[in-house]
Amino acid sequence: MAKEIAFRNGSALLDTMIQYRPKLIKIADGVLKSQAQSEDIFHDAVIKACTMRSDCIHCPVGYACRMVYNLALDEARKRSREKLNMMPIDGLDFIPASSASALECLVTTETLRDVLNSLKNLPKRTHDAFLRHRIEGVPQKDIAEELGVSRTLVNFMIKDAHRACEQSLNAA
Repeated sequence: MAKEIAFRNGSALLDTMIQYRPKLIKIADGVLKSQAQSEDIFHDAVIKACTMRSDCIHCPVGYACRMVYNLALDEARKRSREKLNMMPIDGLDFIPASSASALECLVTTETLRDVLNSLKNLPKRTHDAFLRHRIEGVPQKDIAEELGVSRTLVNFMIKDAHRACEQSLNAA
């Protein structure tokens, strides 16, 4: 019988999902407690089944049940995270405006330009070590291995670059 179903639509999993639709929607509803979202989850599972190779699935009913359950669980977790991140409408009065004046933007841009210029005046190895560590987050030991120097030297190079940045900020 299973081969007959698979022959009709080409996918035993898809045929099983259509045959057991009410049961699969009930599984999703048990997790989500929403008939509409359970229907959506079922449709998502059907679309996923259409893109899968089902010839290696030995128990299409169990696989379909697990697929729907997992998709419903993912949706429930997503809703839970969204609920935590939502802010009550009453709190909107206390959100500070993020707009900066044109003068503040100009000052910030010039300060950044000064800092970058001070880094350009450093030796290339020091410049690269500083950027790799402070911007890219590469550990000092990895930088030392890449450059073929000691960790202590890398530490001093980063400190020298940091001092140069501070000096450019203090001069401005």
